[in-house]
Amino acid sequence: MIYSYDKFLIELGRKLRQMRIDRGFTLRAMIVKHGFHLAQWQGFEKGKGISVPSLLRMCEVFDLRLEDLIAGVGIADNAKDASVTNALAAEPACEPAKEPSNWVEAPLGSVAKSASSLVSPVQRSRRPKL
Repeated sequence: MIYSYDKFLIELGRKLRQMRIDRGFTLRAMIVKHGFHLAQWQGFEKGKGISVPSLLRMCEVFDLRLEDLIAGVGIADNAKDASVTNALAAEPACEPAKEPSNWVEAPLGSVAKSASSLVSPVQRSRRPKL
């Protein structure tokens, strides 16, 4: 089964709006009683991004399990919906940066000695003695 993220957000937004209306909640109730911000809730209903904590709060507000809230939402029904998902799946995972080929490992003591040679004799005399 292939999912489309954009379709998921749009369908979930429609579902949230319909559930809010069915339960008789106004936008004001979502803000005052349930602690959402107006722009935040309007964004959810318009299909903007939703965080996991927000999804969990919605489940509490509507007294639903997360599985029931997102069931059947965002399933791609054709190749066009799945194209973005497939492109993302085809991208290789990020690899860690490789060290330069001329990298030389030096013992810590020699690094400290070479670093102290960069300090002028005047600067060395101003350093506090431990």
